[in-house]
Amino acid sequence: MGKLRKQGYNDGKFKEIEYFIKGLRAPIYKLLNFNSKFKFICPICNYRGPFLKKHNRPHAKCPKCGELERARFAKLLLDEIFFKEQSKKMSVLHISPENFLKKSFRKNCKHYVSADLYRTDVDCMFDIQKIPFPNESFDLIFASHVLEYVEDDYRALYEIKRVLKNKGIAILPVPLHHEKTVDFSQRPKNQRIIRETGLDYFDRYKKVFKQVDIYNSDSFESKYNLTIGIHGPKNSQLLNLIPVCKT
Repeated sequence: MGKLRKQGYNDGKFKEIEYFIKGLRAPIYKLLNFNSKFKFICPICNYRGPFLKKHNRPHAKCPKCGELERARFAKLLLDEIFFKEQSKKMSVLHISPENFLKKSFRKNCKHYVSADLYRTDVDCMFDIQKIPFPNESFDLIFASHVLEYVEDDYRALYEIKRVLKNKGIAILPVPLHHEKTVDFSQRPKNQRIIRETGLDYFDRYKKVFKQVDIYNSDSFESKYNLTIGIHGPKNSQLLNLIPVCKT
């Protein structure tokens, strides 16, 4: 069984201070942009008002909690899939944990384990290609934007399947760069990714799991702004997609 580490006091405390300071910018930003025609809602922290720009993406970042489109999408999707009473009975493995989900899972689920390969503010440190837990340990595994960094992603997928219980669920979003996934023979210089995942990447999930449902960000109301708007020659908008894999 995976060895759980005891988190140091400062691991979580510094994070709490960091998020508190970030939260102070929301009322200031809202005041400075009181005439803005854009009025969004963050389902994570319930902020209402204009969002911040992130790189070349307008209205991407919540000024209160600092979360982006994919985090808002994940929150809405999890709320839709799982009922509160159901979550109280669940055992959850959360890999590369987002802070807002970490808090929610720990509060609402029966058993929760956060994990990462490098971070120290987690319960357990391991390589996803070799998960140190027995077969059928978890009802839900959540790992967002992780598999593009993993050398042997099929091995990781089979490990995820192995530790999922019967009728368990794995939610495994990846960034969508292209139509076709590009696997590199070695990591590009100064980058940690080993592949640029594309729309066809979800076909790999279908080879491992019994059922894969693809959820579209367009299924939710525009007031949450879940699409990735890009300033460019075409002012394009990209839909967020989240695969939900079932055993």
